[in-house]
Amino acid sequence: MSRFSEGQVPSHPTVLIVDDEATQRLTARAYLEAAGFKVFEVACGEDCLDSARRERPDLIMLDVLMPGIDGFDVCRLVRSDPDLMHTPILMVTALEDEDSIERAFAAGATDFLVKPMAWSLLAYRVKFTLRLSAVEQSTREALRLAETASQAKSAFLANMSHELRTPLNAIIGFSDFMRSGKLTPLSSMEYARHIYDSGTHLLQIVTDILDLSRVEAGMTEIREEIVEIAPLVRASMLLVSERAANQKIDLRVSYGGSIPLIRADPIRLKQILINMLSNAVKFTPPHGEIHVHVERNAEGGISVIVRDTGIGMAAEQIPRIQQPFVQLDDVLTKRYEGTGLGVPLALAMTKLHGGSLEFESRPGVGTTVTLTLPPERVVACCDFENVVA
Repeated sequence: MSRFSEGQVPSHPTVLIVDDEATQRLTARAYLEAAGFKVFEVACGEDCLDSARRERPDLIMLDVLMPGIDGFDVCRLVRSDPDLMHTPILMVTALEDEDSIERAFAAGATDFLVKPMAWSLLAYRVKFTLRLSAVEQSTREALRLAETASQAKSAFLANMSHELRTPLNAIIGFSDFMRSGKLTPLSSMEYARHIYDSGTHLLQIVTDILDLSRVEAGMTEIREEIVEIAPLVRASMLLVSERAANQKIDLRVSYGGSIPLIRADPIRLKQILINMLSNAVKFTPPHGEIHVHVERNAEGGISVIVRDTGIGMAAEQIPRIQQPFVQLDDVLTKRYEGTGLGVPLALAMTKLHGGSLEFESRPGVGTTVTLTLPPERVVACCDFENVVA
């Protein structure tokens, strides 16, 4: 893999010289080192790949005619290696015919040099090739980001189409039936409740989208107050307690020692806690357990730990759920409702507080989410020692 970043050439580029002639290697090394390059060298094509994988050079200077594997074959081998495929290769040849030059480019050469070389110009040629490679790397990265953005846009549109249509269909369907005048007072109340629930859900989706947009645009500020965290935890648990009870999930909280007052935005902090608890309830099967623990951590800050016995996920899936609009289930077959905005929003609100949100999970075992607020936010202590609810 190339070591270039954002089109920049490394400050001390490394060059691997592959040539069976010792005089050629020594002369090239002398001129390149005098120009500030770090140089490695091997005498045959067989050693090129091993050395390149070990040293990860910024450029390979490769002789064409060598005993054993010639430069054309070595070039093809380098290009077939995922970690080396974008490394620029300067082919060095005494063959001046067009066929040899075409073979060099067909094998994957970036450029070529013809023997006998103008040694005084070697370093400039290498620098030019490195700059060209850096531009190519920048272009590849831009294309990759564009493809990622396009995929995210497609996933967003598909997901939003599903999430918005569901409550809208319920609102339109129930209200249309009520408009027909065929309902009893009892069924009218039931339909009105469904319309209210669907409208509330739709409003939450729109609110989440707008909140995330404001955060990404840098327009969200926290309004700090002196906050006692225990009441916020209890209030957040109350909002998910009915769903937990319906699924016969054991929901409990404990406090480790004296819990300090903190300086935070209570609305944003509650938003983080509700997200943590809602996901725990959502992904925990009936008769499972969710344990919330609040403690003063070793660094002097505050940790709120939500541990569930839910479905869990693989470690490689954790970075995905932190991206906006990502759902681990396919949009057409997913079992769990959601826009994929909750976790990114919680992460954003946590960062606004200078804290961290960490995830540990195992499929079939459960997930632990830890909200950590830094010591700078601690104001004073309240005694909740040995409290368990």
